[in-house]
Amino acid sequence: MNKTEKIRLIYSVFLGVFCTAVGIAIICVAADIYYSGAETGVYYTREIAADRILKLTIPCVLLIVAIIIGATFPLVMSRVRPKAEDGVKRLVSRMPTDGSGEAYETAAREYDKAKKVRFFVWLGAMALVLAAAIVMLWYLVDTSHFSLDSTASMLALVKVVMPVTAAALVVLAAAAVVNGIFAKKQLAALKSLIKNGNGKQRGNIEPQLLAAIKSFANSNITVWVVRGIVFAIAVVFIILGVLNGGATDVLVKAINICTECIGLG
Repeated sequence: MNKTEKIRLIYSVFLGVFCTAVGIAIICVAADIYYSGAETGVYYTREIAADRILKLTIPCVLLIVAIIIGATFPLVMSRVRPKAEDGVKRLVSRMPTDGSGEAYETAAREYDKAKKVRFFVWLGAMALVLAAAIVMLWYLVDTSHFSLDSTASMLALVKVVMPVTAAALVVLAAAAVVNGIFAKKQLAALKSLIKNGNGKQRGNIEPQLLAAIKSFANSNITVWVVRGIVFAIAVVFIILGVLNGGATDVLVKAINICTECIGLG
């Protein structure tokens, strides 16, 4: 990892933590407005909302500045080396059919080990994320978890969903880090295999059907066709919503939120 990559990694972690902290602060301010209003019977008004939000002006401005600075990194900093996994994909077709010698055998073992670790890391991460999704779905479909007290129901929901979601995000982040580490080891082993092999390349070792499917899925035509289909479906559902009165319901709810909750209008 060169100096540029280290700076970008550290700044990305800082920006993520900072953004999370600002989000938590906003949630705390909203909760403070609600619970303090429960004592007086006055919840959201323009004055109360402005007073609380004004206290977050400096953190929010600093967050916007930090995001802008992060966006300018590619323009002012040196080019970042391609990811190790991209290097593996690019060089795997040059893998030799065979080889001999201690260096080749060691590289072959390291390559297979790194490949298996990457596969099982992502498999485990996906299994844990799926388990988290099942837990949240189970909670949502069980009507006994909800009552006429919407506030209590939402707080109980948050207590279940937030930790599970946070755990899933941590698992994915950890899997990405471990994947990057072993991708570098796999790339180094692959380069050693190419160097110490017999010079005869295996070529594309993927099945022809799988290679054709990947090529079709990654083509620009396929991407634009999928985008067009999704766009058409969205337009159809918007029109159906307007025709069945859904747009009016949304407008009424928006008006109620603005006039009764936030205090606008």
